[in-house]
Amino acid sequence: MIESTAFETGLDADLIAAVILQESGGDPLAYSTSGAVGLMQVMARDGLASDFICGNTPCFINRPTIDELLNPSFNIKFGSGYLADLIRKKGGEREALFSYGPMDMGYAYADIVLTIYEKYQ
Repeated sequence: MIESTAFETGLDADLIAAVILQESGGDPLAYSTSGAVGLMQVMARDGLASDFICGNTPCFINRPTIDELLNPSFNIKFGSGYLADLIRKKGGEREALFSYGPMDMGYAYADIVLTIYEKYQ
């Protein structure tokens, strides 16, 4: 699943694997205290995340549901697509990972994932 998604998104499969390892430890049923779901810990539009408001609307209204994100293949495809878009918008992996990870971790999250990624190389 990781390799086919890497091909589809243009990401390195090892980078996707590094995010999965950091985010969920490979547990497809992972559900964080903040409401992130599945292998790549994507915020869903329902569940705990539905209470987060940005402006006047729910922050994650355009995200998949918890049930969708509990499907490993869907989770990897959605999370990887989101990360690939961030890399294009931010201009690099570190900046994209800064935005992908928990808000309270900043660049520490990006550096952890990049360290794991380097170990796969």
